[in-house]
Amino acid sequence: MPHEVAIVDADGIIVAVNEEWQRFADQNDGEHPEYWVGENYFQITQQADDVLAAPDLAQRLEAIVAGDADQLQYEYSCHSPDEQRWFRLDARRFSHGRQPFLIIIHTNITEQKLAELRAKARAEQLETVIDVLRHDLRNPLNIIDGYVKMLAANIGEREEISIIRQAIVRINEISENLFAFSKSSALTEVSPVSVDYLARTAWQSMVTEEATLLLEDSHRIIGDRRLLLQLFENLFRNAIEHAGPTCTVRVGVLRDGFYVEDDGTGIPEAMQRKAIGAKYSTTGTIGLGLSVVQAIARGHDGELSIQESSTGGARFELTGFEMPPEPPPGSPD
Repeated sequence: MPHEVAIVDADGIIVAVNEEWQRFADQNDGEHPEYWVGENYFQITQQADDVLAAPDLAQRLEAIVAGDADQLQYEYSCHSPDEQRWFRLDARRFSHGRQPFLIIIHTNITEQKLAELRAKARAEQLETVIDVLRHDLRNPLNIIDGYVKMLAANIGEREEISIIRQAIVRINEISENLFAFSKSSALTEVSPVSVDYLARTAWQSMVTEEATLLLEDSHRIIGDRRLLLQLFENLFRNAIEHAGPTCTVRVGVLRDGFYVEDDGTGIPEAMQRKAIGAKYSTTGTIGLGLSVVQAIARGHDGELSIQESSTGGARFELTGFEMPPEPPPGSPD
């Protein structure tokens, strides 16, 4: 991933830029014989007429070079006449001799932003569809309920009428639960987040002192942090419930996702597809089960699959996630 890099001194003067900075300027009609080397970067941001001109951006950069702040990360749009583009500015202080300098890195994050916009659009579309279905169900159910009341008034409360009433109540419950689930599973804010952070944070909510969490390795994926924590919590609870309170849960990464596996007895191959269904539980209880994990994964364009772990337990693989560009060297994660 190319990064446009500039070195700025304590007064804001650009003292050096890299080749990618020069290449970007040439491709975007940047007219300056020295590619702005010798110009004041702080003043450039103050005079800019686009969204890079955050009111306090220059002051925040000055605070870093003065040692009053450690670093800065700032996202901005920089659309060209032909395409939409987004960038991230990373700034960090360093010293050469006794002189303080800033390294300022601009990274193109357009693919990440477009993925976020697509995810948001899908979530809004899903919510709209479910809301319409919920409304469409309500009218015929009200008609049925009215006729049931009329029938009960004519022939009295009979067992058949009671069954119909229970079915109406159940359909209403399903409708409301579906709507509530669409609200809770809609992506609201997506950003790069590390698998390590998600696993450690979700594990803290587990009520267990005997189970063990092992983290093999980590990388970042793009997703809604709130929902991904819910996904991990569901997988951890599933492992502890079915593999036992003293189980070992292992988390590792895949090319475009991650896996969670335990050392329990696993899920028979014939039952693996059914296990993702909304009403399956190996203990015989009724609930959403792994369908919540599947729904959250699909909301991120991912997919859940069930395998057997190396120890014979259950292994849940989550793949198809959007991967962020690697952060530039020395930039905050």
